[in-house]
Amino acid sequence: MPGQGLPFEGVVAGHRRRARLLWRLSSRQRQVAELVAGGLSDPEIARMLSISPRTARAHVADVLRHLEATSRVEIACAIVLAQVSGFLG
Repeated sequence: MPGQGLPFEGVVAGHRRRARLLWRLSSRQRQVAELVAGGLSDPEIARMLSISPRTARAHVADVLRHLEATSRVEIACAIVLAQVSGFLG
């Protein structure tokens, strides 16, 4: 229909906004976000980074807050969009 956007345009716009917010993350939070995007759980992230699972959970929570995301899937979408859009190297 003329004048109406596709139903998923709002979702994509939200992911793009989160991708642009990645600069707010510390280097450790960016690492965690990339591991989340790779599908790792908090215990797996903890092992990869040699930190406690509690610290990994805290980092994931910080990433969610900074990106104004509500799920790990939204973190992953932001990372992927940032990579394909050139926001991340």
